[in-house]
Amino acid sequence: TTRMPRPLSRLSLLVFFFSSVLGLPDDDIHIVFSTDCSGYQNWQAEALAYSALMVGQKGHITRIVSNCPPDADFAMMRRSSYPNYHVHITPKFSLDEGREYFPYYNKPLGVDHWIKNAVPAVSQSVVVLLDPDMVFVQPIRPDGIKNKDYILYTGRREKSEVTDAVTLGHPVGQQYLIGSTWVNFKRDLICGAGSACTTVDHGAAHEYYALGPPYLLHREDAKKVWDAWAKFVVRVREVEGRKVADMLSEMYAYCLGAAHHELPHERLDHFMVSNHRAEGEAWEFIDKLEEFSGHNPCLGSHHPPADAALPLLVHYPGEVIPYMDPQKGGWKFHKKHMPHNIYDCKAKVPGWTSDDGRGPITVSPEEIWRSATSPDSQCSKKHRPTDCKRQAWVACQVHKTIQESILAYKEKFCKPGYVKEKEGSLLHPAVMNVKVDPYGAPLSGTKQTREGLKDEYAHEDGSKEYHLKLQQKEANTAIGDAESGNDKSSFAYPLESDENNLAAYAVILLPTLAGVCLILYRAIG
Repeated sequence: TTRMPRPLSRLSLLVFFFSSVLGLPDDDIHIVFSTDCSGYQNWQAEALAYSALMVGQKGHITRIVSNCPPDADFAMMRRSSYPNYHVHITPKFSLDEGREYFPYYNKPLGVDHWIKNAVPAVSQSVVVLLDPDMVFVQPIRPDGIKNKDYILYTGRREKSEVTDAVTLGHPVGQQYLIGSTWVNFKRDLICGAGSACTTVDHGAAHEYYALGPPYLLHREDAKKVWDAWAKFVVRVREVEGRKVADMLSEMYAYCLGAAHHELPHERLDHFMVSNHRAEGEAWEFIDKLEEFSGHNPCLGSHHPPADAALPLLVHYPGEVIPYMDPQKGGWKFHKKHMPHNIYDCKAKVPGWTSDDGRGPITVSPEEIWRSATSPDSQCSKKHRPTDCKRQAWVACQVHKTIQESILAYKEKFCKPGYVKEKEGSLLHPAVMNVKVDPYGAPLSGTKQTREGLKDEYAHEDGSKEYHLKLQQKEANTAIGDAESGNDKSSFAYPLESDENNLAAYAVILLPTLAGVCLILYRAIG
C-alpha cells in the first residue's frame, strides 16, 4: 500500500499560511548548479550566470566544481557578470572508488557537500538546483510566477490544487519523462527496510516524483533530500548495476531520496523547454507564441518581456537543427560544438556559421526562422512543423544570449580593444580535432587564457588556497554585519529553528491577521 504524504503539522501549516499571505522576497533564493572544472563547462557556467542577470534574477548563484586538476584556475571561475556569484569546491567524486569514470556522482554528492559546508553558510529560504546547460528566459521567484494562469500542469489532480510556490514541506520541480522504473528497484536495499520510499506505487511516482532540474526546495527540505540523494546514488549503482542508464541512476536516486523523507514534489511543466519532441514541457508557450508573449528572438530582441507567458529556462542538452540545406546538411547548434575559449578577450564571438564536417553553413536568425516555419522547407518536410518552430526559437534564444554574455564579460574584464567580431564558428569536435569523453563531450580544445584581461584580473591568484581564503573572508564579513545589525548580505546566518522562522513572520504580520491566524490554528487543532 502506498504511504500517503504525511499530514502537515500545525507549525508547517502556519508557515505555509504566513508564506502565502506575506510572500518571500525575490532575493530569498539561492541558485546552484554542479560542474567539473573543464573548459567545456566553464563557458556554460558564465552563459547561465549572465542570462540570470539579463532577465533580472535575484538572489545568489553558486557554481559547484568537482574533480578539479591541481592547476585549475579558480580566479577565472570566479569571474562572472552576475554580482552575487560564488564558486564552491568539492572533493573528487567521479572516480567511483577507482573502478570507473562516473561523472554523475558530481551533482548529488556535490550539492550535498555544498549545503553542508558552504562558506558562508547557506541562509536563503529557497534553493534551486539547475543544470549548467541552461539559460534563463524569466526569473525564478520563491513564490513562483506572478501570473498563476501561466502555470502548466498535466497531472491527475485539478489545476486549482497545485501551486508553484516553494514552502517548507512543499518542494517543486519540472516534469521529466523518466517514468517510474525506480518503483521496481530493490528499494529496501537502497533506502532501508521500512523506509517510506518502499511504499510509493507507480501512480504516485508519476504524479510526484517524475521530475528533474530545476528542483526547487526549502533550504531545510534540501538538506534532508540531498543527504539521502548522495547516499542512494551510490547504492542504486551497487544494487541495480547496469540495468539503469547512467544519468537515470542519478535521477532515480533523487526520487528515492525525496520519497524516503516523504517530500512529494509539485511536478509542473512550465519551468523549462528542452527536448523539442517531448511533452510535459513549456512548449505550449512557443507553439502558440503569437497568442501568448509574441517574443520571437529570431526576428527581434532576445530580451524577453517581463512576466510573460514563456518558459523560465531553456535546457539545451542536445543538437538543434532548425535550418536544413539539401547539399550540406543542417545548420546546427550544439553545446559540444562550442569552442572552449569563447570568453577569451582575444577570441572571436561565435557567429551564425556551423560546420559539422561537411562544410560551413552560414545563416541569419531571420533565415533560421523563415526556414523553420515555412511549409515547404526541408525541416518541415522531415519533421513536424511544431518541432522546427521549437528548434528555431531555442537556437535563436540561446545563441543570442551566449553572444551577448561574451560581450558583457569582455566589457567588464578585458582591456579596451578586445575582440567583438561575431565571426567565430560552431564546430563539431571532429572539425576541432579534439578528443571526447565516453559521453561525447570534448575533453580538450582551445583553452581560455588571461591574455588581454585588465591588470587586476590578469595577475589574480587562481590557486585553490587563495580561493578558500577569500571565502572565509566573505564569511567573516557576513558574520560581522549580522552581529552589528548592519546585515546587507543575504548570507547572514539562518535562524536556528523553524519555530524562530515562525516567530519572525508573526512579528511583521499586520494586526488584522492575528485573528485569522487564531481561527486557523483552532480549526486545524
